[in-house]
Amino acid sequence: MNLLKRVKKLFHKAVEPLIKVLVRLKITPNMVSTSSLFFLAVTVYFIINKNTIAAGLMLAITSIVDALDGAVAKKVGSTRFGDFYDAFLDRIVEGIVYVVIAYTYPSIYLICFIAFGLSYMTSYVAARAEVWTIGVKIKYLGIGGRPGRLLVLILSFMLDKIELGLYIISFFALITVIGRSIVTLRILSKKN
Repeated sequence: MNLLKRVKKLFHKAVEPLIKVLVRLKITPNMVSTSSLFFLAVTVYFIINKNTIAAGLMLAITSIVDALDGAVAKKVGSTRFGDFYDAFLDRIVEGIVYVVIAYTYPSIYLICFIAFGLSYMTSYVAARAEVWTIGVKIKYLGIGGRPGRLLVLILSFMLDKIELGLYIISFFALITVIGRSIVTLRILSKKN
């Protein structure tokens, strides 16, 4: 079992009591997803005020809330709208964080937008591959996936090394885009 799967398993075990409370209170996965916008607003406030430790902590909380919606959805069932809404908000949250970093730290705007573009490409390639390879289970290298990018962003805020974090995100996202594209192209070439 890889490290990411172990962390997810530990996370789900740790939040199980909270999930039960949310389900009992009839809090839907979409409500949990929407609440991430509040935490995003607080994160943005701290980024703009260059309080990097608080920004990192709030981004960590935002990420935890994002994971909670999926855990609640597993308990109560998910809908196609809910799946779309969750993915849509994930992109909004991540995109706004990159835009606010570029606004707050104009000297690093270029690497910020490179990281932003490559981050979106990792999700785009995976989403398009699902459409093009219907019925084929795709196993991707997840090195530059969203959980890894968020972890690097959180750590880069906490250590006040935002520019370095953006370079790391860009590098691993580029590797992920290339790797996912190669896997998808191989599958598609076998189907034709």
